[in-house]
Amino acid sequence: MRRRACHRGGREGVPCTCEMGNVYRFCEPIVLLILSRLGTAHGYQIAREAGPLSVTHAGLDSAAIYRTLRRLELTGCLTSSWDTHSGGPARRVYALTALGRQHLAEWVQVMDDIATSIGALLQKGRMSLESGHLPASRMGT
Repeated sequence: MRRRACHRGGREGVPCTCEMGNVYRFCEPIVLLILSRLGTAHGYQIAREAGPLSVTHAGLDSAAIYRTLRRLELTGCLTSSWDTHSGGPARRVYALTALGRQHLAEWVQVMDDIATSIGALLQKGRMSLESGHLPASRMGT
């Protein structure tokens, strides 16, 4: 599921964040990671496991998780089957494919790049706040 490099400055061979799904809340990599760790899981299990992995205060709502599961299955990153043997209603159980594992590796690379960029931005923001200087255009000069 290799994505093309971004025309806005992405490096050749590096997945483009523009094409990596829901970057804001990182729903796709969270779902892939959970399935990589658990082997198989149904949607409710994935939603429960996603809480502690959330990178925003908003968390991941179940609708976003189910949309992501459907999209990942359509692209061949997941397979699903119906579990009718455990008590209660039938549940769709998801499993990661080899392509899904590869896509998780792409996400790890993308998240590493984003973490580096955020770290640099954070450092510059702290330095700016510590200096206490306003830009010359704002100082009325």
